[in-house]
Amino acid sequence: MNEAADVANNIPAVVLLSLWWAFLSTLDLLFTPAESEKPDRAPAKPPDDDAADPREAELRKLDPTFDRETFLSGAKRAYETVLNAYALGDLKTLRSLLSAEVLKAFADACALRQERQETLELTFIGLETASITDIESTADAIEITVLFRALIVSAERSATGDIIGGNPAAVTLSADLWTFSRPVPAIGNAWIVVATDEGETADAAEPPNQ
Repeated sequence: MNEAADVANNIPAVVLLSLWWAFLSTLDLLFTPAESEKPDRAPAKPPDDDAADPREAELRKLDPTFDRETFLSGAKRAYETVLNAYALGDLKTLRSLLSAEVLKAFADACALRQERQETLELTFIGLETASITDIESTADAIEITVLFRALIVSAERSATGDIIGGNPAAVTLSADLWTFSRPVPAIGNAWIVVATDEGETADAAEPPNQ
């Protein structure tokens, strides 16, 4: 697991940059525009046969316009948006991005935090990588699992302000496996998160003593 101590030394500047990114992300759609709003386009060019993932080839039979980079770009924005919304307890935003089952888990956690008058401070510094690890296609749906590795600063505080989890002075390299799904045929850009899991355990990097 990569250490992120150097990043922690520049937390103030990075936090400002993260906030700017968060502002910009609100100006964009989480995924590309709905099919009804886009001009007709040719099917995405598949990768070379030697490098093609057979699962992606099956996916393209159901959706010839699928583009890996476009999908990952939207998935990255969704990942950051969900994390920030969860920290704020913003169920309205979460409701538009999560399946009913995943939303319930997030909502229950937010409700418990509110009941205890606890707060979650989260600064999303940026993604290191986002890669597709699995693709499943059926006649009714497409599911794509993505491994996200992101640099995050997080801390949980009690009602009195005491730190009860995390570390506001440590940058953590998180690892999460999220599964995105949409129906076939696609209804607009209806990708939603239907499952979340942890990737490999990430290490927290403590800033060195000055």
